[in-house]
Amino acid sequence: MKWNKIKTEDEENASKDRVPKPGHLPLCSFKRGIPFILLFMMIVLLFLIWPVKGIAISTEKDQLFFFPEQAPYEFAIIYDHSVMRTEVKDVFTIEEGEILLLRTEYESFGAGLPSEAFENFTKVDGRYINEGINVRLPEIRMRTGKTTNHRLIYNEETTISFDEYLETGSLLLIEEKTITTLESLFY
Repeated sequence: MKWNKIKTEDEENASKDRVPKPGHLPLCSFKRGIPFILLFMMIVLLFLIWPVKGIAISTEKDQLFFFPEQAPYEFAIIYDHSVMRTEVKDVFTIEEGEILLLRTEYESFGAGLPSEAFENFTKVDGRYINEGINVRLPEIRMRTGKTTNHRLIYNEETTISFDEYLETGSLLLIEEKTITTLESLFY
């Protein structure tokens, strides 16, 4: 059996008062949207403060570049050897928060170039490749030179020539660093 509720006159008047007037938003609808707005704002804030690990390249005064970690994660420092006048390429990766020197590639032997063979020593297209060095560094500190033409290649696709950004003799610091997503948007 169905029970039909008969509305009293007071109940009918109360329900009429809840009908919004034309051109006005009901207050109850705005209150229902507040949790969704707050949730959206919290998600955006969380995204902006989310930590991002990567390679930071800075001088004594400013951070110049930041490259977030992505696979494959290799970067190389290339320079012209000051004595031999040939190109040298040192290839690195980040492992367990440290910079790991993987290999060195060069065209001739000379002062300051590796003279011992590590895990794998080969000659390919006139270049010596000395792999398996596996030297761990907390950071790389280097100064730009007049004739060295220091460059950095990140993941085989991005090349930076430090001569374009720095004066000769400037100190560079290359290290793994964690910054927020918001900070990473400015590099």
